[in-house]
Amino acid sequence: MAHHWALVLSALALILVSGCMTTPEEKLREAAAEGNVLRVQTLLEQGVTAQAADERGITPLLLAAKHGHREVAALLLEQGATTNYARQDGVTPLFVAVQEGRRDIVALLLEKGADVNDQARIGGVTPLHIGAYKGDQAIITFLLEHGADKNARMTSGERPVDLAQAQRHTALIPLLTP
Repeated sequence: MAHHWALVLSALALILVSGCMTTPEEKLREAAAEGNVLRVQTLLEQGVTAQAADERGITPLLLAAKHGHREVAALLLEQGATTNYARQDGVTPLFVAVQEGRRDIVALLLEKGADVNDQARIGGVTPLHIGAYKGDQAIITFLLEHGADKNARMTSGERPVDLAQAQRHTALIPLLTP
């Protein structure tokens, strides 16, 4: 009898799993996160929008930026993905690329018009604040070359230079001093 229940439960589990059909938009986000250029291309050709966001506002571009897939990010941008589309918390692909240290994607997004002075809804951080905190000089240089505001203040009052100081990124202080 116990064996019978195990079979019924495993059959039920299978039905539940297969019942959650993946939408084409989910497949696109998954392919973008994995860096699967061919799959992304195919899904876009099948008519899936490059901007396919989930309920939290996470787009394929944000996932490609997070995972460092420049080729996928470039393809999505070419096919209509918006550089400044933000998640519900105000975080854009540029924030994520800076956070993850994806220099090539930071450069690509800035070149394609990403807003360098965007502020996240939480804490009022800008990409420059994140770069200063992380201490990546190349990324900070990109951001500054594209007009990042050294005077931008978080809701708690800190400027990027204050975060660099707090993290002991002393080499960055002259770069970030307003």
